[in-house]
Amino acid sequence: MSLFRTVLALALVLGVAAASAQPAPGPGLPPLPKLTSPRLYVLDCGTIISYQPERFGLTLADVGNPNFADPCFLVMHPKGMLLFDTGLPDSHVGRPIYENMMGNEGILKFTTLRGELENVGVTAPMITYLAISHSHWDHVGNANDYAGSTWLARKAEYDVMFGPNANTAAARGYAALAHAKIKYIDGDYDVFGDGSVVLLSTPGHTPGHQSLYVKLARTGGVVVSGDLYHYTAERRMGKMPPREQTLGTPESRKKVDDFLARTHSQLWLSHTIDWYRDAVKAPGWYD
Repeated sequence: MSLFRTVLALALVLGVAAASAQPAPGPGLPPLPKLTSPRLYVLDCGTIISYQPERFGLTLADVGNPNFADPCFLVMHPKGMLLFDTGLPDSHVGRPIYENMMGNEGILKFTTLRGELENVGVTAPMITYLAISHSHWDHVGNANDYAGSTWLARKAEYDVMFGPNANTAAARGYAALAHAKIKYIDGDYDVFGDGSVVLLSTPGHTPGHQSLYVKLARTGGVVVSGDLYHYTAERRMGKMPPREQTLGTPESRKKVDDFLARTHSQLWLSHTIDWYRDAVKAPGWYD
């Protein structure tokens, strides 16, 4: 009987431990799905009001709508969650478009990243990993709120953000990441160890720029481009920002094209208004 009680107690302890390893939604939030394969959410992280297609070697006639979508992405995986990019700052929600301009660009934002996540049952402490495509202002706007996650960082991008030549004014928007739990990654990084979620090294736009690959059971493989492209016309016409022509972007685009062909995946040009218009947005998902 003593042995039986010991085994029973051990089983109960292990059961509690296993249950606690699965994150539970906060009070009043939707229940989380029980997954056997990844699920990908497209989150509304704002819109950039821009009128400068010539920066990308294009004309207004080439691009049509010159503004940019600015989504974030949440990957739910049986082994955890990855948040890819944190978008435009939540402090801009409901504010005038040109109140706090970034350069010559305005910000249009209707909802917070926190609210977008809560709509699918997720709060910041539940997110296992944070990754950013790169450190420009429209991709790190709420990074401080997610510094409790393990940051999958590339040393080249970390140095841009926090090195001796870093922009200290910009760094205030993501300063908490300097004290996050950081896992430095190099090359193409398999996030959960099963090949279904991979951070692809695609330098050029910035030294540590990366794109996101997710292999989905029904949708198939998708690559989220980050700033590898900004307009559909860039890809259609073979154009790119002039400064990037010698910084690695041509090689990174070729690498992604080869990857798409090899894996039979689709490319999501996430900054483009035409792609975002037709995308399934959270609380809907891709699986």
